[in-house]
Amino acid sequence: MPALDRRRVLQGLGALVVAPALSPRPALERGGPGGGAFASGVASFDPTADGVLLWTRVTSLEPRVTLRWTVAEDEGLTRIVRTGTARAEAEADHCVTVPVDGLPPGRTWWYGFEAPGGQRSPVGRTRTMPAGPAERVRLGLVSCSRYAAGGFAAYRALAEREVDLVVHLGDYIYEDGRADARAHDPPEELRTLEQYRRRYAQHRLDPDLQALHARHPMVSVWDDHELADNAWSGGARAHDDALDGPWPDRRQAATTAHEEWVPGRTRRREDGRLEAWRALALATDVELLVIDTRSWRDEAPRDAAAVEASEDRTILGEAQRAWLLDRLARPERPAWTLVANQVMYHPLRVPLPGGVLASQVEEAGFLVVGDEAVNPDQWDGYAAEREAVSTAMGGRGGVVVLTGDVHSSWAWEGPANDGGQPAMVEVVAPSVTAESLGDRLPAPAALVETALRGLDAELSHVDLSQHGYAVVELGPDDLQAEWWYVEVDDPASQTFGAARRAPRSVPMRLTEVDGPRPDPVPTTAPPSTTTTAPVAPRRDDGFELPWPLAGGAAAVAATVAAAVALRRRR
Repeated sequence: MPALDRRRVLQGLGALVVAPALSPRPALERGGPGGGAFASGVASFDPTADGVLLWTRVTSLEPRVTLRWTVAEDEGLTRIVRTGTARAEAEADHCVTVPVDGLPPGRTWWYGFEAPGGQRSPVGRTRTMPAGPAERVRLGLVSCSRYAAGGFAAYRALAEREVDLVVHLGDYIYEDGRADARAHDPPEELRTLEQYRRRYAQHRLDPDLQALHARHPMVSVWDDHELADNAWSGGARAHDDALDGPWPDRRQAATTAHEEWVPGRTRRREDGRLEAWRALALATDVELLVIDTRSWRDEAPRDAAAVEASEDRTILGEAQRAWLLDRLARPERPAWTLVANQVMYHPLRVPLPGGVLASQVEEAGFLVVGDEAVNPDQWDGYAAEREAVSTAMGGRGGVVVLTGDVHSSWAWEGPANDGGQPAMVEVVAPSVTAESLGDRLPAPAALVETALRGLDAELSHVDLSQHGYAVVELGPDDLQAEWWYVEVDDPASQTFGAARRAPRSVPMRLTEVDGPRPDPVPTTAPPSTTTTAPVAPRRDDGFELPWPLAGGAAAVAATVAAAVALRRRR
């Protein structure tokens, strides 16, 4: 049968310090919008209670350039609290990642960079996380931003919201070379380090993405398209060593470029591979577990027998699985545990309607297991490992799985605990630009959505058509998830889509909410009731680069049958 493609599976279903004198002075190229040394803008990543990773790239012809960086209490960068230097080197594509620590918790900070000759970067805003319990933690969720599919208006809309952190759930770039609304650079499919770097550089010239990065810190992890379509530990859907080079070399190039342009608190092994899974404390009572369900997984099953024998296969890899099970099962687990996850966690098995042939389903990328169509590329293809993870989550509640990948919006309760009550929820964010499921449905999206809701009582929300982002706000006792929809080229088109609320305690039932919660006032100073000693300025020189409802069955039948044609588009 043909190689699997999960998207078509689901389509089928529906004041800076002056830099020290340098000699000789490096020549600086003109770059993107407005040109200059800092055409790629600024960004911050993986904040903690006392620090953050600051990022920029200098556009230079020289092998290395020394930059001055500054962190301040004010947007004008006059009340400086940290300053130092960092080297932008050609061997890292002139990207700079600076780990800054020693900052007071729960605060808003501004930062910037300066190049030799006085060229200054844009000023960025970032945050440190609370050091104690949080009254609220507010996250923006994004995924699947294919540059060629259109503008990044959803990024601009989210930049204008008040959130503590943006979580990018994968497919930050796409590796294909097709030109649609916008042309990709380079225009061919990505295989080499230089090609991956050029694609990231193109993305980071987009003003809406620059605005998002300059406004909020981000946590990011790759899915498959940062590597290659339907990637797994030993290859990818269409990868051919004879044409594309050895898979380990391509994977290394892809992950290296990702860490240069979208860094995180990752680890590099002795063999050079990156371990991207990590835990970040967003408060003493909120922990974010970032997992990688792509680069360590076994290949997705190719037949029904392999789906049923899933105890022999892993989506996480041995080391990451042990780490995740330990973090979830430990008695001292925080009140809220968030899992930044790429592919759909909740089971999604669709009964085959009459008249649909198994061969059609399989050609579309499904597998037929019994009388159901199954998407083997998501956790359904690794059900034994999902059961182990769900068991480790236990029956305490407070677990939220954050998912991207499927170019549509979903909210699920469960899987349930031993008592049959949902002890977790899953929130799935829509795509920023990548073609939505609804764009390709042969039946009205609303009809298919009704059919899908009729298949599973644990499905609380589904929207197959719209692009945008999600917001998840956590309080001491409950969470609220919201879906906001934005036309790809018009930030002003933003509309509120839906909201669901769930308690932290079991049963974690999702209930519909009439409207969104208001954006909070940004925290720019310590609360007036708190006495905080002044932050003494500190220099940090010499940083090195770290590296069945009526009609529903018919709609599902039409959708499954249409997947055959959808697969032929690629």
